[in-house]
Amino acid sequence: MLARVCLVGVLSVVGILCVGACSDDEVTLPVATAPASRHAALRDELAADAHGFSFRDGDWLEDLGDAPFFGLATLARRQAAGTLDDDERARLDASLARARLLVEQGFLDGDLQEKVMAALGLIEHVSASGDRSDVARIDDFLDRLNGIVSALGDYLDVPDQSWAVKTYGPTAVTALVALVHAQYALYVGGDRGDERRDRAKALDRSIIDHAFAEISDAPSARVVRAYASGPDDAALDLYPNVAMLMLKARLFRLTKDEGYRVEARAIYAAIQPLKTSDVPARYASPYAATGLGVGPHDVATLSSQNYLALALLLLFEITGEQRFVDEADRVFDALEAMRGPWCLAQVHTEACTPPCASGSACVVSECTPDHCASGLLHHVVQGRLAEPSDGTFFCSGCNLQTAYALGYRRMLSAEVW
Repeated sequence: MLARVCLVGVLSVVGILCVGACSDDEVTLPVATAPASRHAALRDELAADAHGFSFRDGDWLEDLGDAPFFGLATLARRQAAGTLDDDERARLDASLARARLLVEQGFLDGDLQEKVMAALGLIEHVSASGDRSDVARIDDFLDRLNGIVSALGDYLDVPDQSWAVKTYGPTAVTALVALVHAQYALYVGGDRGDERRDRAKALDRSIIDHAFAEISDAPSARVVRAYASGPDDAALDLYPNVAMLMLKARLFRLTKDEGYRVEARAIYAAIQPLKTSDVPARYASPYAATGLGVGPHDVATLSSQNYLALALLLLFEITGEQRFVDEADRVFDALEAMRGPWCLAQVHTEACTPPCASGSACVVSECTPDHCASGLLHHVVQGRLAEPSDGTFFCSGCNLQTAYALGYRRMLSAEVW
């Protein structure tokens, strides 16, 4: 509770300073137009790479649960821009159909994270296409999800944890749920837009109560006020803070409440101990260190850097400060250096029954001719790219995250997504 009091105190001072000096009513978003993106080549390479990702019945088979959002959203935005080819249009239709099925399922059927990502994908599709036929479906999903989250005290620290909660912690996952409501308020609106905005605000307050504290970064010996991965974790990590930075940015855009913008800047300052290089910009991903047997600053995952880049773009959007888009571009520089080869058999290591013949891989219970392609690999560890022996080697959903973030970057500079 002390964390909540301290945070409120800081924001109260900010509020006093802003009286008569920074009227929220005058804020127009985005605050400024970004300079042209210098990563058009990376965007084009990722679009070409995506044709080689295994795709069946609307599902990207090398993803880690993120593709129902980032794959569907990227294709929907590019469809609106008129830049899809025939294969991409077919994937858009199939991924849209699968997203609808995912949000209609019960929460005990399959992966909850994937369903939340599907809801985010459908919200983007509503915004990009103008087709509101899925709004009732999204509402039903969010109402059911609300019942569960409310019953858990608006913070997803539960004994029977999902893969996402175990990996990223309850703070990041609760922030993701809040972001679904915020995205709905921003992109869908309508009769329930204000309700969804207020729900995002309530979840934000709950996360503050549960996770905002003084936490430490052992490698740098620094202590900062930031968001812990969970109530019992006193170590600084990137994921929960980047998730909260995105939520604060969205809440500022929805409310024009200066406190959210101040908090977003403060979170960016708090994660600086995790920065391990400046040119290109790379931030440590401590959550992944234990699984690789390395130190907290020795690994940076593609997914965490993608979310960081997107958070920086949202921060630029609400501030117009050049330093944030410049940092996002330096993060994209680091992502570009994560490109490497991967093969189906290196990613799909499960065994089929009967066993697959030599030269084939078992891809979700089906023997498939092995092939190799290129893409952004899952992580950088101790200065080297991911290797198959690391466990997780390649993630198509993570590549789709990068494509989405690059599209958002281009949108901020008034370029075609």
